[in-house]
Amino acid sequence: MFTLKKLTIIASAVTALIGPKIALANEQVNNTNIEEPIEKIAVLGIRTSTINSVDQKRSSQEISDSITAEDIGKFPDLNVAESLQRISGIQISRSRGEASGIAIRGLDEVATLLNGRNYFGGASDLSINRFASFEDIPAELVGSVKVYKSISADLLEGGIGGVVDIERTNSLSLDGFTLVGSVKGHYGDLAQDWSPRGSIVTGNNWDLDNDQRIGVIFGFSYLERAFREDLVRNSKPTSIAGTFPSGTAPADTIASASINASPAWGDRERTVYSVGVDFEASKNTSFYFDAGYTDYSTTQYRQEFVWGFDGKNVTDADFSNVNGGNRYPKSVDLSDMNFDVLSMIDDRYTTTYDAAIGFENVNDSWALSGEISYVDTDNDTAFRNSRIRDNWNALPVVVSNAGSPSQPPSVDFKSFDYTNANNFNQVQWRHESRQLTADESAIKFDADFFIDDSFFTSIETGVRYARLNTLKNIQNNHVFDASGNTYGSDDPLNLVEPSVWNNFMDNYNGGNFPNNYLAINPKYLLSKDSQIRSQYGIGLQSEIENPRDYFDYSEETSAIYLKANFNDEFGGIFVSGNFGLRYVRADTLADYFFNTGNQDSSGSDIYETTNSSKDYDEVLPSFNINFELTDELMLRLAGSSTIARPHFGDMAPSLNLNYEQGRGTGGNPDLEPFTADSLDLSLEYYFGQGGLLSSAIFYKNVDGFLQTTENVENISGTDFVILRKSNGESGKVQGVELSYQQFFDFLPSPFDGLGVQANYTYVDSDVPSPNPELPNISLEGLSDNSYNLVAIYENDFFSGRLSYNYRSDFLVSTEVEQEGFGQLDASLSYTINDNFRISLDALNLLRREHHEFRAGDSQDPYHWIATERQVLAGFTYKY
Repeated sequence: MFTLKKLTIIASAVTALIGPKIALANEQVNNTNIEEPIEKIAVLGIRTSTINSVDQKRSSQEISDSITAEDIGKFPDLNVAESLQRISGIQISRSRGEASGIAIRGLDEVATLLNGRNYFGGASDLSINRFASFEDIPAELVGSVKVYKSISADLLEGGIGGVVDIERTNSLSLDGFTLVGSVKGHYGDLAQDWSPRGSIVTGNNWDLDNDQRIGVIFGFSYLERAFREDLVRNSKPTSIAGTFPSGTAPADTIASASINASPAWGDRERTVYSVGVDFEASKNTSFYFDAGYTDYSTTQYRQEFVWGFDGKNVTDADFSNVNGGNRYPKSVDLSDMNFDVLSMIDDRYTTTYDAAIGFENVNDSWALSGEISYVDTDNDTAFRNSRIRDNWNALPVVVSNAGSPSQPPSVDFKSFDYTNANNFNQVQWRHESRQLTADESAIKFDADFFIDDSFFTSIETGVRYARLNTLKNIQNNHVFDASGNTYGSDDPLNLVEPSVWNNFMDNYNGGNFPNNYLAINPKYLLSKDSQIRSQYGIGLQSEIENPRDYFDYSEETSAIYLKANFNDEFGGIFVSGNFGLRYVRADTLADYFFNTGNQDSSGSDIYETTNSSKDYDEVLPSFNINFELTDELMLRLAGSSTIARPHFGDMAPSLNLNYEQGRGTGGNPDLEPFTADSLDLSLEYYFGQGGLLSSAIFYKNVDGFLQTTENVENISGTDFVILRKSNGESGKVQGVELSYQQFFDFLPSPFDGLGVQANYTYVDSDVPSPNPELPNISLEGLSDNSYNLVAIYENDFFSGRLSYNYRSDFLVSTEVEQEGFGQLDASLSYTINDNFRISLDALNLLRREHHEFRAGDSQDPYHWIATERQVLAGFTYKY
């Protein structure tokens, strides 16, 4: 088994035996011995960004990839994560069609840095995330992004997949006064609505007396987006057995016992401000202040119709298509079905702000730097839903599964009129509010000591201390009567209206769903909240702590590192890199309420306060060795030990219950950090302007990784299927990356503007599974195969890019798997003059469809999701 500490000791001993060599006085830490700088040519747009990114990759000590903006406000994509998905080894996740998170080589534990410091934000249903949501970071305010696939001791711990460092534009890099503004319209073909977005970045710098300089940069970004996504979920199958008029049901025949179908629509609004002040006090000393503020809100509506039945209600079925692979009948006739319509509104408001102040002093012998930083994020969510239910004693229907598994089932309600209010009773009202907060204060100090006349060029050391706090609290008002007779069909507040979705799931040929069915308008759940509470006897939402859903967690982390950088020549081969150790200690304290299992006289559960404290420490060795075999060929070898901590919500013992579906999610306070030992080998060939051909192999041994499991738990007398995280056993992740990019400037005009980017990643993971039907599985969210194909054309005025991204099947959880899919995007821009540029971007041109099935059985469908095409058109002005 690979032991990284032993390998580090051996490698260090070998370098020590080599002894002092060529004097490399005052060599800076991140320099390599490329004798001649790469010649720059005056090109614009995507090509400039690509050339700069290749330059950064080549000069890096670590195995890494970079994405750079060609100019201020001109990051090459609408979203940082959209750019990252075109890097080999990176796969992204999406939220309502927008890239929001990434995984590197199959692992989504990716430390996110902003200008080199820890950054987090956004919120899931349960908690603040440890890492950033890329939806919160507008691309217009980003100067560059660096992805570290191998780790060095000075990098912040926390990402066993890797580290992403996002850099805002530095004011002293501006060429005098600069003003860049953009305005775009955003259209989705399901939402069928145009939304505005725009940004302004402006700054200047000035030369002062005594060789001093000062610069200021300000950024503003605003986005609105109307969205829609259609969803059908096969929540639960039921067995069909026996003899029917059409024949005897084959063994193991099943049908969809519960279907949830709904369009999810709404809007998002994001406002971001950033400011940076940079001051050069002398040629050796500089100071900076950097801050940002994000205001993000989203309102999502759903009108979900749910039908459900039991196998005993089946009167007949067409079994003609049931065979060894397909277990679903072509159609099923039912004597009775429950038909509900749920209306929901999820209203979220998140603010995140960050600030840092620091200094750097560099002279001939040493460099010192220090920083104090703070990041804070707060999320308030109000979730409301209601339900109407059919009041028929026997509702006969026919459910068709003719297109299973690729097509969702459809239903024929026969004589039942789902547009008649007299056929429904109002049976449920619910209001849940969530408060989620997290903040971190940190201070760090770093020192570099330069060495003359030695193999080692410098010694780096540094310390960091951080204190993090997070709080979760959920309150719930829930009124529900399972008999369906609570409020009758009367609608005194005029809440019930025909739904407006008459094109639901139309892109599925087999989809035949109700149109204009009645539903409570979900917007009224917010706008008429006080009237609803008064009419139906629902009290005001409690402001006190909810014992079942309260979690207060704090974490103190201390770290110290030592890193030795080296650079020398042996037999005409330049060798550079670093060796290092990072020591990390963490002390944690969690306060929450424990369910004693007893009840008071009123039948309510009795909770007691409790706390759980833990401490742990780790020594994390790392090395990066680079061999410049020729002027164009680079060989890299890297290894490291890394650690990742569970997300806050995964540790919270509280529950988020869905009473309608009998399901819920919860945390596990016993979760432990998990570690990984990594080895990487990369061969990179650089040619021409921005040309790159590279390959890499990687191996990670992960100990204690997290898995999602489903278990039935009895909550206050009711059984729920609860999803929780748990630490798994050891597992491995290994794979291969291949990358190629080139601009064909040697071709005659106009073909000299052509370029191509392509990469492929294969990742193999093998981990124990808590699902007995899947003894060994891949990591959740990991596709074995992924690739990107990008065609580029660019000249002095026009820039165009067509990109296709594909990822193969992957596990959503240990119970559910998603079918592989690809997405085709296009980006076009035309430069009118030195000041104006117009652009057109199109996302998801092929209208990719998500199809999920129960893990291990592709014939047992779980989800069908229809996404929308998106178009953005606008212009950019620069002064």
